[in-house]
Amino acid sequence: MRTLKKRGTTQVSLAEHIRLNRLCVIKTIRGNFGEGEAVLREAESLRQLVHPAIPKIYDIEEEKDGFSIVEEYIQGESLTSYCLSKNPRKQEIIDLMIQLSDLLIYLHGRTPPMLHLDLKPDNLLVNEGKLYLIDFGSALHKEVGGGETLTGTPGYAAPECYRGQADARSDIYSAGKLLSYMISKSRDRELRKGQLKYLNAVAERACREKPADRYRSASAMKKALFLLKRREGKEKESFVIGLAGSGRRMGVTHFALACAAYAKKRGERVLYLECNENALTEQIAEKAKRQEGDGIILYHKIHLAECPIVLSPGKSNYFIGREKEYYKACGYSVILADFGVLTTENLQEFTRSDLCLFFAGEKDWELENTWRGLRWLSGFEEKLLVLLFGSSIKRFRIFSKRLSGISCRRVPFINGMESASEREKMRGLLAEVMESM
Repeated sequence: MRTLKKRGTTQVSLAEHIRLNRLCVIKTIRGNFGEGEAVLREAESLRQLVHPAIPKIYDIEEEKDGFSIVEEYIQGESLTSYCLSKNPRKQEIIDLMIQLSDLLIYLHGRTPPMLHLDLKPDNLLVNEGKLYLIDFGSALHKEVGGGETLTGTPGYAAPECYRGQADARSDIYSAGKLLSYMISKSRDRELRKGQLKYLNAVAERACREKPADRYRSASAMKKALFLLKRREGKEKESFVIGLAGSGRRMGVTHFALACAAYAKKRGERVLYLECNENALTEQIAEKAKRQEGDGIILYHKIHLAECPIVLSPGKSNYFIGREKEYYKACGYSVILADFGVLTTENLQEFTRSDLCLFFAGEKDWELENTWRGLRWLSGFEEKLLVLLFGSSIKRFRIFSKRLSGISCRRVPFINGMESASEREKMRGLLAEVMESM
């Protein structure tokens, strides 16, 4: 019907399949073996994928001086054109990024994982709010190692791609660059009034230079985007953060209350839920100026409640499900469940949390309990964050190197005498916890 694009020995045409009465795209490659091999690799990658946002391959036709690939025609305009002409609003940007996150979850969840490695505005189409991903010429099945320099687009490719060390977090880096691009093209007044910093925070974390400092997965990035949607009141589901330590005096309660105060300042409706036998809430109740009813106490503008520990019938573990579900129904967007010391009795309830914060001891006499707790938490690494409270930077580095595949952070010791840099680190850590939602 007409030529859509022509570059070198490659021509992309819009065609109509007469028998099927269906529009399609024909990519024709003449002579150039290197470029043709890349397109064939793209076709083979697409043939294995079944996703509504990815074009289907109908046929590959060999010819004397090359070959043609017939694939599904997806109507729409490139993300570049869309951003320049539509100036997307904040909610549109978030929705498009959530769709991209879902697509990356699909690709990275395959066996072996598939990496796209060339996410950029020209490789994404938008049609009636739906996002489509095209051009899989750089796609790679990630198995073991790498070694050779990978392709990508400067400005969007992650730094490690140039060292042949790409993994799923390399696509997350490119997704962060796409988010920054969309923000830069938006004229939404809401973005200029302050919401910009929250979107930028998601983009900044996705684009960190070290892969270990980015979102651990596309799922984690999607959760951060849903946090922004909740600010609009469109997502009311509570997010439960469980906190437990390898022993006593690990800073669990201190951090929980600090996290509650931080979330409160960010506009979340927060509840601190005491799920242990420390009786902190009971002690505070005697001094609190105001009780809200239903067992809820107002302490420094933070809602606190005590969760009765109920033993499961015939079992050695306890459950807080009914109490937790009740407070979810009360409309709290964030529930901080303080389990105190991690035990076999509370392990099951702790691991049901959406995010598990495990406070570990790294001193010689604490390590036995720490490693035991980490063994119990095996299998929950995706939502686990290990925290060391008050550890020196040197000891933290030594300890964190011993962890494999588990995120670990240092919590500055806050006692009113800390330095400005330590306070800033604490705020950064609290922000990271909130972004994990």
